Formats: sequence, structure tokens, C-alpha cells
Amino acid sequence: MTDVENLSPVAALRRSIFQDGKASRADFSRALGWGGGESPEYARLLADIAVDLLVDQADPRQYVSAEGADWLIGQIKASHISYPTEMLILTETIRYAVSLPSTLSGFCLGEIEAAIAQGRPGHPAGHIDADDVEHLRQAVYAVDENASLHVTRDEAEVLFRIAHACARNAIDPAFDRFFAQAVGNYLLGVAFHGTPKAAEMKEREAFERAPATGFGAFLGAMFGGFKPPTLEDLKTPIEMAEDDLRARRDADDRERARAELIDADEAAWLVGHLARPGALTSAEVSLLAFLKQEAAAPPPALEALYRKAGV
Repeated sequence: MTDVENLSPVAALRRSIFQDGKASRADFSRALGWGGGESPEYARLLADIAVDLLVDQADPRQYVSAEGADWLIGQIKASHISYPTEMLILTETIRYAVSLPSTLSGFCLGEIEAAIAQGRPGHPAGHIDADDVEHLRQAVYAVDENASLHVTRDEAEVLFRIAHACARNAIDPAFDRFFAQAVGNYLLGVAFHGTPKAAEMKEREAFERAPATGFGAFLGAMFGGFKPPTLEDLKTPIEMAEDDLRARRDADDRERARAELIDADEAAWLVGHLARPGALTSAEVSLLAFLKQEAAAPPPALEALYRKAGV
């Protein structure tokens, strides 16, 4: 019996797709239509194809484009894959990217909320397990192209809805801590701006690939009909990118100092969620305990909430 005959059907499909080292979009569509059921091997194949297409073949590499994200979302919506398979495709793509459109992480978060709140085959409504917590973590801390590792108000709103949907059911113990840190990140954290934009990364890569030129030729090009160069003009794209990164880090430091204070708008938003009749959920109690420990000079409106939570 040959090696090919020993392969499982999914392994044989994988070999045919990656025989030249990379996959195509037609390969992904073919694999989706092939239908591997609930097989973990099949789910892994689809995830590996998605990562290869959107992350490894991206230009620049690991920068997921808006068009690529929209294409993947459309493929998933038009398919009949299982929820665990869909989550593996989405979270693996998010995991290996260094920059991606918020549409992709937003779609992933919406699918998780729907599964938890309404249920999906194999996922009962109103329950949160350890896999859900990890999927939520990937979605809300995704490296979005404009600002990464920061939870937005819209994402915090989703987390509150999820906490309320599961208030009367058993949830994984890790959810309360995740909820507290994620919503706390929205209130006290800042968006990380250190990742270069896709255009900046492409310019840097082009400079690194360009053949070296003599200094005389460089000066000739600079002076040929142009004004004398400044020191800034003589910087390479890499040096300019490093200057930009330092400026972004300084801006992050200033923003971080401001973010440690919960302002009036944030306090009103938080009170609107928590100052309601009835008991707080365990996740909300964890959030208030986190804020009491971490927030600098909390506004008076939170003191009543601290007492309500007993923290």
C-alpha cells in the first residue's frame, strides 16, 4: 500500500491543496464545500488554509486586509460548518495576525455572543465554558489595525450582555476574571499604537530589498533640481519608522496617565449598567473589585456601587 493510500481523506485533501507550498481561495472554497463534518482534523485544515491565505500570503505579511477579512466572513456566512470549526478558523486568523480590520474581530465577537445567548448546535444557550472564554479573549484583544490590545465600549457592551444572558446558569470560573479585566481595560487602559501601518511596513520592506547605491549617486539624485536635503530628508525609511514608533510610545504614555482616571462619561456609562434593581452578577462584582483596586481617584458615583457589591 502506498503512502497516499494510507492517508485519511482529510490528509489527502490537505496534500492536494498544499502540494505547491501555498493554498488559493479556490482551495478554501473547495474545502468548505467538501464537508468534513465535526472532524477536528477537518477544522484544522480549514483554519490552516485561512491563515495561509489571509496572514502568510498577505502583503505585507501578517497584515490582514479589509478585502481579505470581508471575503472570509462571506465564505463563513455562506457555509454550513459547525460552530467549533468556525471559531477555530476565526481565532487562528486573529491569533497569527499583527494587524487586522476590526470587522473581522467584530464578526467573531458577534458569533460568540449569538452562540452564548441564543445557542448553536453543540453549544447550549446561556452557558459559558472555557473555550468561550478563550474565544472572547482572542476577539476583544485582537490586534485591530488602528489600535490593538484595547477593549472598546462596543466590545464592553457585548460583554455586559453576555454576563446578563448567563446570570442564572453555570459559567466557567475564568469568565468573571476575564470580564473584570476586559471591561476594566476599556475604562482604564489605552490602545497600543506601536504596530506600523501596512503602508509603512511595505515602504520599509521595499527599502530593505532595494540594492545599495553609492553616496555620490544618492546626493546627485537629491540635488538634481531640488533644494538641499535636511537631516530629516537623509533618514532612511527604517529610521523614520523608529522615530514614529518613539512618538507613538510617548503618546501612549501620556494617554495611559489620563486613562487611569474614570471620567464623568465613563462613570455614567458604568452606573447605567450596574445601578439597577436586583443583585449584581458575579462578573459585575469582580469588575467592581478590580476597579476599586486599580482606578485612581474613583468618582463618588462608584462608591455606592462598591457598597452594593460588598467590595
